[in-house]
Amino acid sequence: MTDKTTKSASTFVYVSNADDGDICAYELVSSQPQGSKNTTAHLKSIGRTQVGNLVMPMVATSDGMTLLAAVRSAPYSLHSFKINPTDGKLNWLATTPLPDSMVYISLDKSGKWLLSTSFGGHKNYVHKVNQDSSVDPIPVQSFSSGGKNPHSIVTDHQNQFVYVPHLGSDEIKVHPFNPTLAKPIGESPIVASVEKEFGPRHIVVSPDNKFAYAITEMMGKVLVFSIDSISGAITPLQSISSLPIDTKLVPGKPRPPTGSPDAVAFDDTNMIYSSEIKLTPNGKYLYTSDRANNSLSGFEVDSTTGKVKYLFTTPTEQMPRGFGIDPDGAFLVATGQKSENVSLYSINQDNGELKLIERVPGGKGANWVTFVKKQ
Repeated sequence: MTDKTTKSASTFVYVSNADDGDICAYELVSSQPQGSKNTTAHLKSIGRTQVGNLVMPMVATSDGMTLLAAVRSAPYSLHSFKINPTDGKLNWLATTPLPDSMVYISLDKSGKWLLSTSFGGHKNYVHKVNQDSSVDPIPVQSFSSGGKNPHSIVTDHQNQFVYVPHLGSDEIKVHPFNPTLAKPIGESPIVASVEKEFGPRHIVVSPDNKFAYAITEMMGKVLVFSIDSISGAITPLQSISSLPIDTKLVPGKPRPPTGSPDAVAFDDTNMIYSSEIKLTPNGKYLYTSDRANNSLSGFEVDSTTGKVKYLFTTPTEQMPRGFGIDPDGAFLVATGQKSENVSLYSINQDNGELKLIERVPGGKGANWVTFVKKQ
């Protein structure tokens, strides 16, 4: 009798490499033998696409048809690529000028607006996204963030609020958001203060829209907040270390903006340097990375209280700035700014454990991981 396998829909993984100035593309090939609970997986390389020096933040449209990538070296630009639904290869569509070096880009839930923020420029921007996924070069909004060093900009799942953590001024700003308006972001935010010198960096919202989770770059803390469904305001619930209790790392301090000509280097090899935070799609597990510790940490999430329980810290690629979780919550892909390999892990659905499946060749200065699933 022939052994049959069940193959999932195509899932593609894109990794931006700041130093090489390109994007590596892979297909996440996974299959499950009939009658077995075990899934096999592999990252199959499907090529590299040249973009530009310091290509960093990326985002894919919700239909999986287009990938957007921002270049943080002058002249600042946004590069749009059509994703081939058959093989995942990237085909260039357009290059759009950007007014600043964008540390983070995202799309609102309607797909009509590209949101971006500048770490060094301390400003937020909104660009219109057209039906053909082209992006208008002139922003419909360009305004001061009102704080120092904003580091990410994301909407909640109801598309009613925008959250902007500020690493330099230790605060998270909550803006009202209305995608039907010509200028969709309200420019008078609610401000949530964070402990001094924590440096809130990236933020994620729980699938039920009740809680928010932020990683602090300089203290390696996961901050848990409840979300007010009416105002979007966030209230602190928990602060917990993402590093092992016996860590020898000391608190970090703000780094200069990437690509800044006046950046002054300092020895930060022994300083906390936390970077990314992600939730599994079902909200059950949360993961973070720390670049100085070359590690990933895992947490279990209490869906009722929103609080998290530290589970483990495991070694990964050197200086892991970015990682991503596949849309089914079964796999995690991690990269390293000082590694030319990409790691693929399985996520144990019962305990959140990460199991290394393989390491495959990548690029230099890897920093952003974006998943796209095609039906």
